[in-house]
Amino acid sequence: MSLFPRILATSVALLFVAASCGSSTGEGSAGAAPAKTQAAAAPAAPVAATPTALILQGDTVRSPEGLTDEQKTYLSCVEFSRFPQGARIVWRFKAIDPVSGKALDDQAMKSFVITLPDGKTADFKYGGHGGTKPNYLDYFWTTGFSVPADYPTGAFTYKITATSNAGLVGTWASDQFKVAAAQLTIVPVGKP
Repeated sequence: MSLFPRILATSVALLFVAASCGSSTGEGSAGAAPAKTQAAAAPAAPVAATPTALILQGDTVRSPEGLTDEQKTYLSCVEFSRFPQGARIVWRFKAIDPVSGKALDDQAMKSFVITLPDGKTADFKYGGHGGTKPNYLDYFWTTGFSVPADYPTGAFTYKITATSNAGLVGTWASDQFKVAAAQLTIVPVGKP
């Protein structure tokens, strides 16, 4: 069941629960007249809000760039939040339509951009990943950044903005997590 019908069904169910509970405490009053029996009015259908934002989901992985063949087997394309100087960060993201719950491809998107700590931007590219062409295991958006060997260590803040052809916008900002350990971080070479 897609996201919108689930929200609608949940809303209707909650209305029925609220209606069945009533506002009475069940204690009544001594002089109260007996309740009249009448047909229950159907609850008003909930008004569905029009979605205004894309849902972005993704992660960061290490590129095989600069890795030995042995390192590639256990470090490449594995989720990371710590990147040593000289490594390449790769962002893998999907833009999800909030009504259908489906990931949007390059035909449905106007732009998909990352803004790096220095204010420079880079476009994401859409494509197939895993498996072999034309039988890819998945499709998503990617972009990367090669960390210079002398890049300052510490938190690496970035912002991703995706805009669909329908005008929906989704954003992801790395600084939304306030705990330092949850931040994407550049570390010295040789440090985990």
